[in-house]
Amino acid sequence: MSERFSSVGIDIGTTTTQTVVSELTVEKRTNGVPKLDIVERTVCYRGEIHETPLSNPETVDAAAVVALVEGDLEDAGVHEIDTGAVIVTGETARTRNAEAVAHELAETVGEFVAATAGAALEAVLAGRGSGTAARAATERTTIMNVDIGGGTTNAAVFEGNTVRETRCLDVGGRAVRFADDGTVIEISGPGRTLADAAGVAVEPGKVVENAERRRLAATMADCIVDLLRGPPFDSLTRELTIGDLPEKAVSDDAVYLTGGVGKLVGEDAEPLRYGDMGVDLAAALRERIEGWETAIPEEDIRATVIGAGAYTTTLSGSTVAIDEQLLPRRNLPVVAVSGDSTFYEAVSTARELYTESGEFALFVAEIGSLTYDRITTVAKAIADAYEPVPESLPIIILTRQNCGKALGRTIENRVENPVAVLDELDVACGDYVDIGKPLRNGETVPVTIKTLAFGH
Repeated sequence: MSERFSSVGIDIGTTTTQTVVSELTVEKRTNGVPKLDIVERTVCYRGEIHETPLSNPETVDAAAVVALVEGDLEDAGVHEIDTGAVIVTGETARTRNAEAVAHELAETVGEFVAATAGAALEAVLAGRGSGTAARAATERTTIMNVDIGGGTTNAAVFEGNTVRETRCLDVGGRAVRFADDGTVIEISGPGRTLADAAGVAVEPGKVVENAERRRLAATMADCIVDLLRGPPFDSLTRELTIGDLPEKAVSDDAVYLTGGVGKLVGEDAEPLRYGDMGVDLAAALRERIEGWETAIPEEDIRATVIGAGAYTTTLSGSTVAIDEQLLPRRNLPVVAVSGDSTFYEAVSTARELYTESGEFALFVAEIGSLTYDRITTVAKAIADAYEPVPESLPIIILTRQNCGKALGRTIENRVENPVAVLDELDVACGDYVDIGKPLRNGETVPVTIKTLAFGH
């Protein structure tokens, strides 16, 4: 029997803020062990595309963002939110109060998780929200989804049903903002780097002529094309790269374009229509990718927010042990027990690293054979490792194996701390997780796994 849950995605981007409401259909599947899976995702409301409100170039106007989102949810007729995610993307993710705004919004409009999006996560979400990932999986092909927004260009390579790699660049349409007459209002740090490389003088208050603007757009487009074709990579591309670059080139079957600038590649618009470099950049890209196998998916400018609302959530196994007073929990750093470390060493390391809040999730990938003796032995080792910590510190365990309830109950019998054990999850040391409130009468919980947080 299937059940449906509402999921809200909110994307606070460099240029725009968007809200999307999706419906997730959950079914219990039995393949040896019962497991709840999300079997269908349907977008049922697309909010207006709002310009992201800023108090100043370094600060998001939190009250204005909350008001926009609340208005969207009222228009959508959404009164109860089961799960969802807030993401702050592009240049906005580097504003002073980005993280605080995401968490304030999540707590104000509904108790759901706040997914902090780095460029790599944004790339994957855009590819999933646009349908590129699904097409690559269905057709067993390799497709690169390139999301070009106001602040960044984020590419994800989907090979069959896996994400092969991501490539991210500090190049976007809002590198420079203009008044209607071409006078520069604002230039970002990466925009200044690009202008210097193009030999174009760009300063606030200066009018940039059409030819100069096109020259800057050509340099920006060259960097994006270099990012997609390389390695090897040009030195300017390397200077503007976010994260790591791949060592091997990818042979892809097609390139899909999403994001505000990606959408413009397939359109003709007046150069300064949006008060930035977006239209000129799209025109320069159009020239450079002529002859490529390209497409602009139906979900283009909303690809990332749809990815946030419908694809950030995974479900734990259905044999979890949870003290519900613990939930929801946000931004828990993951510490993994590796083959050469003990539980005590892992817990001690975590407490040293995360002294501010003290909370973390301990990932025990493999418990071993799920016998009574083995689970008892592991539970005792975990309980002993947590013995020096305050009783108020929650013990949160994640594991790949289907043993959450048995392990959790056994740990609870040995400690005074609140305990949560979530199973059938795959995370890594350095990830962060958000854990939502239980669904289906506590049978499962929504979990967001985040590889990158705010900033560089």
